[in-house]
Amino acid sequence: MSVTVAAAARAAQETALVVPALDRAAILVTGKDRLSWLNGLVTCELAKLGPGEAAYGLLVEKKGRIQTDLFVVQSAADRDTLVLAVPASLRDELLTTLDHYLIMEDVELALADMTFALAHGPRAGELVGLAPFAGTIDLLGTGGAVLGAPAAEKAALDARLGEAVARLDGVVADDAAWEQVRIEHGLPRFGVEVDATLYPQEASLEKLAVSFSKGCYLGQEVVYMLQERGHVKRKLVSLDLDTGAVPAEGAPVTTATGEAVGEVRSAVQGPRSGKPAAIAMVKWAFAKPGTELRVADLAARVR
Repeated sequence: MSVTVAAAARAAQETALVVPALDRAAILVTGKDRLSWLNGLVTCELAKLGPGEAAYGLLVEKKGRIQTDLFVVQSAADRDTLVLAVPASLRDELLTTLDHYLIMEDVELALADMTFALAHGPRAGELVGLAPFAGTIDLLGTGGAVLGAPAAEKAALDARLGEAVARLDGVVADDAAWEQVRIEHGLPRFGVEVDATLYPQEASLEKLAVSFSKGCYLGQEVVYMLQERGHVKRKLVSLDLDTGAVPAEGAPVTTATGEAVGEVRSAVQGPRSGKPAAIAMVKWAFAKPGTELRVADLAARVR
């Protein structure tokens, strides 16, 4: 385990960990109806978004399956502008999708060349004022923020963040270190453990990215019914494993008697625990915290 990964894990828990979000690209949303229109499309609550706050949500299709995840970030200087930080590989497709749902609303969509970073940890919120587009958001349960700036300002933003993080006794880490931290925390990632075949509940993102108290949005009825009147057949779970080799992607997850109940999607040597940790897709009946399972020859427990 490298010092960088150990330091990143500590910072995410105790101070501030900053990670460049190189896989994110920007869609700008402007116009007087921008907030109400977008709130009717995404799973997260935007109507109550305050100054200095961001939101993490999903765009799901009519049948409730995830099309993408996204961050909604406000401009600190221009309150009439929202920025969507979306997967870069899907940006053009998503722009077309969003434009399809524009009818008579006063909303304009545009592409922008921007750079993003994510901050995690109890002091991450102190970094919000360093970026022209920024807001607090909590993905790990320890606090956090998303920060954005025009791509031309990347070097300046990186410098400001580096200086501020150093003062906070935090860490700026790369994506490889972040992967180990988030997998140990059990945070699923769109494009890795999560794809467009899943419902939010299958991806275990319903608590993090879905509001069940807001008004209607695209696909809301299916997502709500799954939550209140039924359940999915499978679910991503975090597994804590006994000391041993890190299981490979696709490794079978079984019961103690050998019944196959799922498979590993991602696994790492936990930077904090020193033991293997995994994110696995398992059958619903075996997704309850505390359930005893096995991965290869290792005992595993659902967190």
